[in-house]
Amino acid sequence: MLIYFCFSNEFYFMPSLYTVETITDIKQAIMLENEWRTLIEATAEKKESVQCFMSWEWLTQWLQTYQDYIVELKIMCVLYNGTYVAIAPFYICTNSKWGITAKTLSFIATNEPENCEVASEFIDIAYSTQHKQKIIELLSFKLSHLTDITQFNFKDLNKHSLMYAICQQLQAKTIAYKEYITGYQFYINLAYTCQYSKSFLKKKKRIFNTFEKVSKTQHCEFIIANEEKQALKLYDQLVELHQKHWQQKNKPGVFANNYFYAFHRRFIKQYVEKGIVVLSAIQIENQTISVNYSIKWHNTLYFYQSGMDERYKPNLSPGLLNHLLLIQYCKEQNIQQYNLLKSTKKDYKSHFSQRGDELIDITMLTSNKLNLIRLALYRAKQGLKLLTSKGRI
Repeated sequence: MLIYFCFSNEFYFMPSLYTVETITDIKQAIMLENEWRTLIEATAEKKESVQCFMSWEWLTQWLQTYQDYIVELKIMCVLYNGTYVAIAPFYICTNSKWGITAKTLSFIATNEPENCEVASEFIDIAYSTQHKQKIIELLSFKLSHLTDITQFNFKDLNKHSLMYAICQQLQAKTIAYKEYITGYQFYINLAYTCQYSKSFLKKKKRIFNTFEKVSKTQHCEFIIANEEKQALKLYDQLVELHQKHWQQKNKPGVFANNYFYAFHRRFIKQYVEKGIVVLSAIQIENQTISVNYSIKWHNTLYFYQSGMDERYKPNLSPGLLNHLLLIQYCKEQNIQQYNLLKSTKKDYKSHFSQRGDELIDITMLTSNKLNLIRLALYRAKQGLKLLTSKGRI
């Protein structure tokens, strides 16, 4: 990009201090580790919205496991005077309908097929707040000129994210825009005394009393896996319990997908001994009745997935008991927040945690030739219906 200056009818050419580079190679993308970490760690203003799914560990594990779903990597980097001030981790995937192939641009670690989606939340662009407005302008311009893209699809955005601001800029340049709330994050602030409802306190007391009674006659353990072999064993037990629950409902269960299973097994194997992955389990007489899989990021523990033996008697509510014991563990470890991630207002999570930010899905149809043809056909069809209803045809 060049900036033109004119002095005394003479033109001088000066290069812009801002440039945008696009990375399409996975190996080259993985070399951005230092730049990504610097942008994430240095942006104190965004710390609360920068969550575990924006960790370098999560994103690169996804790139390596799900690369078969990537038609094209499109990581856009904004540089100021040669220094990285923003990294937007985009990729392109395709889907076919009625013999027409559509190309969709999304964040990496999102928008996989439903049977294997890792359900990343609040992914955003890593950026320097000092250059925020210029980054919005540059990336909005760059995205609006991607003529081969059929649609943009951004899942589970935070309304305060940079990507949400860019979507508002792009809205006027697309032929269709859809935005809707998919749920809310729920969390417990462990720095303060938890304000539980009376009904939940009663339930909590009953669960602990039952657990204490069982502990007097049987060997009970609450386990936190901190080494690889133990963690992988608990992972396999979680998978077995989780799958059994869904198969009883005549559904395959997400771990039936090889990509999903492999992604999490590799993630646990690589990061449990680094303290990033936390697997907690309740065992009674060596029988595992509950396993929780969580991710630690900064001073927050994110509850991600679980498996439980729902038929165990007496009824201990093993899933909820695991949460309660894990919350106690978090307090002992000086972890400040227990985040239960996405849920609805009426989900069980709402009974013992507070509602946080909403999660938003945005889909935009671009003005490429394919969409313009579709729009023309749709309008012709609607016009034909109108004429038919008025008896003119």
